[in-house]
Amino acid sequence: MAKKAKKKTKMKPKHSFILSLALLLAVGYFLISFVSATIDIREKEKEQAEVHARYEAQMAENERLQSVVDGGDEKEYIERVAREKLGYVMPNEKVYYDITPSN
Repeated sequence: MAKKAKKKTKMKPKHSFILSLALLLAVGYFLISFVSATIDIREKEKEQAEVHARYEAQMAENERLQSVVDGGDEKEYIERVAREKLGYVMPNEKVYYDITPSN
């Protein structure tokens, strides 16, 4: 009878090896996913900061250009652009071009 009592006191492992391995793999997967997501978030935040800086620079440039446009009345602005960019002249206006070779 003493032998039977010994057999009953011997306990089986509570968890199987496969269950422990599956749990370890799941924790590892979630840990790697978390680190990867954190890295992606940091990259996107950096990209967002760069885009915001470009946006602010463009807004400043737009304000500067608007002040140039608003600097005079619309007629003066149109005339200036026509003369400088398009090469237009007023009627009966004489235009002289320098054709001497530059060294």
